[in-house]
Amino acid sequence: MKLFVQLITAVTLFTASFHSVAKSAEIVVEDAYVREVIPGNSVTSAYMTITNQGGQAIKLVAAKSDDIPLIEIHEHTMHDGMMKMGQVAFVEIDANAQVKLQPMGLHLMMFDLEQPLAAGQQIAVTLVFDNNTSLDVNLPVRSIKTMKKQAKHHHH
Repeated sequence: MKLFVQLITAVTLFTASFHSVAKSAEIVVEDAYVREVIPGNSVTSAYMTITNQGGQAIKLVAAKSDDIPLIEIHEHTMHDGMMKMGQVAFVEIDANAQVKLQPMGLHLMMFDLEQPLAAGQQIAVTLVFDNNTSLDVNLPVRSIKTMKKQAKHHHH
């Protein structure tokens, strides 16, 4: 029985590391993670799903971290047949809706990293919203290789 409890605890902790959830009264953040830094770079990106369970639209206006010197909200867009990335002032999340920050779309860009981020690390980030709400989220760093394998697996 003791081994069974230890096994269930280990599986729960393992699962939680892949499906972390952070909540405030009206905001839920799920599936949040940071991409492992490509060797030789000091930039990476973070992704997540933000759900607004409240009755009014809110805006994600900033993100900050003691571990990351500069975090900006960015978006990929098509312009004259070319994919471009640029900073945006905010991400609006309608009432009772969700927004995905994902590769090739809206995301958080993390700049000026002093140390490379490696798979298995956790990065604490505070998301700041325009309704005077902030939410602390622990983002696991995911391996680029693992993400590529998962993407290939999901396309079959």
